Amino acid sequence: MSTRLSAAFCSLIAIVLLALPALAKPRIVIAIQQFKEVADGRSTKLVPATSASPGDVVEYQLVYRNEGDEPATNAVIQDPIPKGTTYLANCANGDGTEITFSSDKGQTFAPPVKLTYDVKLPNGSVEKRTVTPAEYTNVRWTVKQVPAGATGKVAFRVRVN
Repeated sequence: MSTRLSAAFCSLIAIVLLALPALAKPRIVIAIQQFKEVADGRSTKLVPATSASPGDVVEYQLVYRNEGDEPATNAVIQDPIPKGTTYLANCANGDGTEITFSSDKGQTFAPPVKLTYDVKLPNGSVEKRTVTPAEYTNVRWTVKQVPAGATGKVAFRVRVN
């Protein structure tokens, strides 16, 4: 069975821009690209993806640009893990960013070691457990500084279920 990767996914991206000072005029624009990992026997490369099958690894690259005339400070880029896929551990990246994750569809975010949930045990006690990468629902990057006219890229990978 094939999972269709569509432009509609792009509309799911939530972008929050926090700019300092208040009078600054940054304007962050984001474009998302989807690539599929393809092996040719000797190496693995990324090719543009229009569809994916179970087991395929897909990389989502979000390219951002500050089209404003002032620097953007602490720009936040948030992207959901697509339904029907599983986030691959330790693959989110982005230079000059702080990367956090959510396991509750973007309601709260934390670094992986602090992303936890409570489980009520049969004896009535509550145990705190760390969320596994397979349970992530969203990725968020906080970009410290994006000068006017500057571009950057953040990315993450998933495996199609």
